[in-house]
Amino acid sequence: MSVRFRSFSDGGLGEPEQDANSALTELDKGLRSGRVGEQCEAIVRFPPLFEKYPFPILINSSFLKLADVFRVGNNFLRLWVLRVCQQSEKHLDKILNVDEFVRRVFSVIHSNDPVARALTLRTLGSVAGIIPERQQVHHSIRRSLDSHDTVEVEAAVYAAMQFAAQSKSFAVSMCNKISHMIQGLATPAHMKLQLIPILQHTHHRRSRSVMVHMLQNRNQLQHMHHDTSTAAMVRQLCTDLLPKYPAQDFVLVTLRTLTQLASATLVEIPNQVELLLDYLVNDPRREVQCCVLQCL
Repeated sequence: MSVRFRSFSDGGLGEPEQDANSALTELDKGLRSGRVGEQCEAIVRFPPLFEKYPFPILINSSFLKLADVFRVGNNFLRLWVLRVCQQSEKHLDKILNVDEFVRRVFSVIHSNDPVARALTLRTLGSVAGIIPERQQVHHSIRRSLDSHDTVEVEAAVYAAMQFAAQSKSFAVSMCNKISHMIQGLATPAHMKLQLIPILQHTHHRRSRSVMVHMLQNRNQLQHMHHDTSTAAMVRQLCTDLLPKYPAQDFVLVTLRTLTQLASATLVEIPNQVELLLDYLVNDPRREVQCCVLQCL
């Protein structure tokens, strides 16, 4: 797919637009350079460019150029493109050709290199806010969670966290998979710590107007029941984890996750308050007590 973007200087635009066009042209030359150092230098200059010239046409054109670099470049260049996406989160909604941007980045997911696939997952996760319901990306995350490469699995966990925060359907669909990994003996402890917070997104908070609409629509009641059942399952899993993993890091992450879940479901708030008070009274660790007070 070839897209031609109108130059900022076309049509007699003002001086800021012309300056932005000149700056983009200069960076484009760097991206096309055969030297990796010059390409990296050009890539890291994009976030300041976006801050100085937050024009949708410029940002859209820039991200398409960066996606091309990601598609054909090496892993070192891909890492710097990932950093640009993470640093420019507030400008992502200015990408006009989202499908084309995703297509170029997503093509690397089929690489035989697990590091390249990991960088792809992290990059897609960093732009989850503009592609929350992309099923092909959801599928790739699930598949990569089963990878034998630790780097790829950790990248999939990161992407799962980002998409779960944006897509309720993804969060709910991942619940069983995440629960299985957390309970699995083969999952390293540090990875379980990264997986547990994903579960807090299995029940997103709804506004009062949305709840009224669901109560008036019989078909929507089934989804309400499914959400509540999923949240109950997650709560049971997390409360079962607490005695099994008494280490401080696990307790802190699990209590915070349970608190977030309770604040979204509302019905579990009394039980959560009781659990927090129990830890406040019986757990002597200062960090745990501070966490409990923050959650309360």
